[in-house]
Amino acid sequence: MLQDIEIKFPMLFKTATYLQNKMGFFKDSIPRLFDEDFNYELGERICKTGFEMSGEEWNQYYKHVDGLANMSLEFLKLQVKLEKTGKYLYSSFKEVEENEYSKNGLEMEGPDYLWGLYFSEAFWKIHHNFVKLFLRDFITITKEKGAVLEIPCGTGFFLCEFLKKHPKWNATGVDLADTAISFSHILFKANEIPQNSYRLLKTNFFEFGEAEKFDRILCGEFLEHLEDPLDALKKFYRLLKNDGRVFITVAVWAAHIDHIFLYNNAEEVRNHIREARFSIEKELVQTVFEKDKSEPEKSKIPVSYAAILSKN
Repeated sequence: MLQDIEIKFPMLFKTATYLQNKMGFFKDSIPRLFDEDFNYELGERICKTGFEMSGEEWNQYYKHVDGLANMSLEFLKLQVKLEKTGKYLYSSFKEVEENEYSKNGLEMEGPDYLWGLYFSEAFWKIHHNFVKLFLRDFITITKEKGAVLEIPCGTGFFLCEFLKKHPKWNATGVDLADTAISFSHILFKANEIPQNSYRLLKTNFFEFGEAEKFDRILCGEFLEHLEDPLDALKKFYRLLKNDGRVFITVAVWAAHIDHIFLYNNAEEVRNHIREARFSIEKELVQTVFEKDKSEPEKSKIPVSYAAILSKN
């Protein structure tokens, strides 16, 4: 099995081996990842593109891969605190900004954080499964042209994948971080996405007027970063065309330094979705840890939720 991977998908194999040697977390998780319905072609492409974005320098590439190891370690440490206290470290964006984003000139939205997110699409099982859901069930569109919005663009990964499949669509990505805008530009260039097919804006999506409508909206792990996620969902509803669709992922009871809104279980996410007047067409609920696998609807365990939504 491993020999076949090394021959057919050498970049994926090298990166996986590096992560397994770097951190014990990956010694167990990567074999389980490869034993299941893993998309090897996608994983190889993510690694090859990351290598290109690293200037094809191995030291720089592995430094970027370290972003995933660092992010994973931070999650495990913060999750222990969440289990003890029953709350996230901060409960407002102002607290996060003052204590994290501005502290010692460091920004959690900086390059290491974004590289961690980028490689998680291949090496975190829950994220990889979300990507497969996205590619299989969300971007299979017969409509030749349309408008797609990603909030926030983050690494730009999902918006990039959308444009690779639908190059005639007009894409908009919004984010409040300069580093996210910059990373997305680099990713799009590496994937040869024409510059005239997208715009990346440093802006608050709440500033979009009601006249601006989109056929598709992408939102990856954003609601938990907000003080009022329901308000954001209601704004998505107003920005979406009547026959539009939304792809959304949400972290539930899963700690990170800038998570603010604490969902206790997947049903609380569904309640917000319904209150915002969306229908759930398809969903995927995954536990972060194998020990919880049989109880994804249980409260106060780390879960990742994904859904495809439409208007009622």
